[in-house]
Amino acid sequence: MLAAIVATLAGCGASSTAHGPIVFGITGGNIAPYRISIQPNGGVRGASHRRIPPARVRRLRREIEQAHLTSRTCAGALPDVASQYIRVGRRTVTVHGDCETSFERVWNDLAQVVGLRAA
Repeated sequence: MLAAIVATLAGCGASSTAHGPIVFGITGGNIAPYRISIQPNGGVRGASHRRIPPARVRRLRREIEQAHLTSRTCAGALPDVASQYIRVGRRTVTVHGDCETSFERVWNDLAQVVGLRAA
């Protein structure tokens, strides 16, 4: 009985989104695509920083969730300009162009924390 309760509680509120990596990068356009992943434990792949504090990863995840990001192709975005994307769990948001300020803010925060851009 106790094992069944523990198993039930372990599943409450725990989704693959909550425990999977944050992945972001660029794709398409005339430059080489890249992808950076931030693991829940703070491990970073694809950037200069190899580790960030797990508490910072949780804050980034909350920032992404609270930004209510949506995919979009911005008016006037040229096809040779790369699209940026952010993925958490199974949800990927892609923006082509620079018309989504909330997406740009989150993407820039991710880039900064892994060492892609200066503070």
